[in-house]
Amino acid sequence: MRMQLKLIPFVACLFLGLVSSAQILSDTSKVHLEDVSIDFLFNYYEQDGIHSPVTGGLGTEKLNNIAPSVMVNIPIDTLRSISYSGGVDYYSSASSDNINNPYLQADHISSASASDFRVYSKLGFKQKNKKKKTAYTGDLGMSFEFDVASVSVGGGFSKISKDENKEFSLKGAYFFDNWKLIYPIEHRNGGLDYLATDKRHSFNLSMVESWVMNKKMTASFNVDLVFQQGLLSTPFHRVYFSDYNLDQFGNQADPTASLLNSRVEQLPDFRFKVPVGFRYNFYLADFLLVKAYYRFYYDTWNVIGNTAQIELPFILTKFLRVYPFYRYHNQSSAKYFAPFATHQPSATYFTSDYDLSGFDSHRFGVGLKIAPLFGVFNFKSKANKRANVLKSIDLRYSHYRRSDGLVANFYSIGLNYVIKR
Repeated sequence: MRMQLKLIPFVACLFLGLVSSAQILSDTSKVHLEDVSIDFLFNYYEQDGIHSPVTGGLGTEKLNNIAPSVMVNIPIDTLRSISYSGGVDYYSSASSDNINNPYLQADHISSASASDFRVYSKLGFKQKNKKKKTAYTGDLGMSFEFDVASVSVGGGFSKISKDENKEFSLKGAYFFDNWKLIYPIEHRNGGLDYLATDKRHSFNLSMVESWVMNKKMTASFNVDLVFQQGLLSTPFHRVYFSDYNLDQFGNQADPTASLLNSRVEQLPDFRFKVPVGFRYNFYLADFLLVKAYYRFYYDTWNVIGNTAQIELPFILTKFLRVYPFYRYHNQSSAKYFAPFATHQPSATYFTSDYDLSGFDSHRFGVGLKIAPLFGVFNFKSKANKRANVLKSIDLRYSHYRRSDGLVANFYSIGLNYVIKR
């Protein structure tokens, strides 16, 4: 946590330096710049379930997460812009009671309300070429929480057709994660005794083709390729086997000795994922837009998934829109998954994390967007007499339910704020 607090001023200074540079590089007396856009987002998430991987696939999954974030886009001139996004996740988890973080103090024991922070930031740059109708992007990001520190670097290219009805984009990113190997308390012998590495490397490549079919229809098609290598197990996840709570003679052992039968989750050090998605938007009427989405997913751990979503934005007035939505997902089980105390002791790879199990899930909810033509409210700065406008307010709620018993609720508030240039 000390590292996180030291980095917050550093990121803030870096961001303010970029803003100052943008003001120096731009000449607003000669060129009319696009507005500065600032998006504030506040999310609250809560869940409960009975299959915590921290306790081997049985136990509470109760968790609460508060997540404020901000996204800023600042045009430097008519061709270049810089962006910043960042936020904090503050979460508490009942299953953390069974982690017992040794990095806090020697005798630390988590409570049912154990909590921590995740801090993340990303700086981006975009360069456009209006003649060639192309754009290049680059970004640098970082993320820190109690057991993992991550840095990322990415870049992208996009090109719009001459008639501006088609666009192709290609994006790539590399993530490097450095983990603290916090094992279950009964397995703490230190070092890399149970897992071969504390590093993870991820490479993402995304290709998107989008097009305007006519005045009422738009569509897009995307393919992602994700390569992961290194630590893909979670060090503090327990796994129990079919000989759980049995002594050397195969008889029921003392229940207090059950921890002796647990092992640290073991998964391969390589995973390749391929999500393929298709979006289709259609104006069914002047007051109703249909947004449909489908995604197929496959990975080398034999997880196959299908996701379908539909959203129906109703335009009630010129400034008020309500949008109910529904999302369905199903997936097959990873070949390394088994429930509590059913893995064979001879298995090489094993997990009881129900995120890797086979399940169906349903998520449904509704959103409300308020966006008057001249903003929700606006005012002028006395210093430069420029207008500052709160353009829109977005409220959203959804409920999530999974066939393994996991239940969750999502609440969010979004504010879009604009500084006129």
